[in-house]
Amino acid sequence: MAWTRTLSSGKFQGIYRDSRGVEQSAGTFTQEPQALREAGRRESESREPGALDVKGAKIQWGPWFDLWHESRSLAFATDEQYRSIAGNWLMPHWSTVRLADITQMSIERWKKKMTTPRKRGEKPPCPPWTFRSALMLLKTSLNAAVADRRLAASPGRDVTYPDLPTGLERYLTPDEVDAITWAMNGQNALVVRMSVETGLRFGELAGLHWDRVDLQRGTIRVIEKFNQKNYLIDPVPKDKDERTVPMPSDLVGKLIAHRERTQPAETCGLMHEVGECRGDILFRGARGAPLKSNDWGKTIFQSALEHAQIEGRVRVHDMRHTYASWLIQEGVPLAEIAKVMGHSDTEVTKLYAHLTDAGFDDIRAALDRKAFRVQSELVHHSSEYSADGIRQLEQRLADVELAIIEMNEAAFEKLGLDIVKIRQIEAGIKAGLPSISPQGQGAS
Repeated sequence: MAWTRTLSSGKFQGIYRDSRGVEQSAGTFTQEPQALREAGRRESESREPGALDVKGAKIQWGPWFDLWHESRSLAFATDEQYRSIAGNWLMPHWSTVRLADITQMSIERWKKKMTTPRKRGEKPPCPPWTFRSALMLLKTSLNAAVADRRLAASPGRDVTYPDLPTGLERYLTPDEVDAITWAMNGQNALVVRMSVETGLRFGELAGLHWDRVDLQRGTIRVIEKFNQKNYLIDPVPKDKDERTVPMPSDLVGKLIAHRERTQPAETCGLMHEVGECRGDILFRGARGAPLKSNDWGKTIFQSALEHAQIEGRVRVHDMRHTYASWLIQEGVPLAEIAKVMGHSDTEVTKLYAHLTDAGFDDIRAALDRKAFRVQSELVHHSSEYSADGIRQLEQRLADVELAIIEMNEAAFEKLGLDIVKIRQIEAGIKAGLPSISPQGQGAS
């Protein structure tokens, strides 16, 4: 409830409480009703999403992002990724806009601008996946402003994410994998086999140490990954649990042979963000460096795809999709797939549920039962009509034929034609004889 305060100068100060219950001034006025109206308006505005007019909400989004982002505990690569997204897609539009001036409508306009092609046939200014990350970062920063009591509510709360294009994933067949590995040397072929038969992300595969591989049990403990930007070994992200992945026996045999050929060193020689190195990594490039997804994918992998004549767009990450698709085709439950891939059940269902035939047998059985009942009913009805029904139908057809004959004869009599001669003509045509004209003369 807004109120006024009389000052020593004789003027009136409008007073209200914001959404946090903090007393705020609406300004000084010569008329008390004017001060009360303004205080009431400010109080109402303070409770609207994004319109909290207090000192904290007057900060511009750019400085707020820096202030907020510095307080977050993130992996170095994740921090760099978020800063890159903010710098390229958020700062140009929002850096000088005050938090209090950001509205749902302004975010919707920005969303339309970034996701709508300028001309027909062109791509949108911001790629779909990138924009989704940018919008997520903007909404998260506004949620943080609410948590910091700078905004009453987030103006991005009801802004929805745009639809993403479907069908980007590519699932390789066993024959295609064979063709790709035939076009590679031993180590790179093994990298492909490892990818499609364990589902490891490329960073996890590049940072995989021998002490994480149990050749006796045929399992891999996924604990860390190679961070190619910072050139160090990172732990798995905090939102992803460490996991154990089984290996098929033929892959275990290939790894044993690979270990004998490579002679692993005592350590990998890379800095570890957490813990100490206790062994070498499995794979290295031509100069002894760890594998980098971009370099390996654009050179070795792409060359193998061309030599193997693999059609369509295939990315390095599609080998991981292939792993999931093969497990689904063999009937492995989605929950088990989620466990070995380091995903949640929801993520796996969203990504791969369209590949599974789970429940199809029940649906087919239900449709078969329905078709059987319909067929049974038809047989039942046909048996009912096999005697009396067919006789009734024949009688009706005979009645119709007789009615047609009577109508024809009536029409012939009306035209003055001789019915007997017409019958003779009909009989002659049926017998293949020369027709008889109405005057009784044969026609040549």
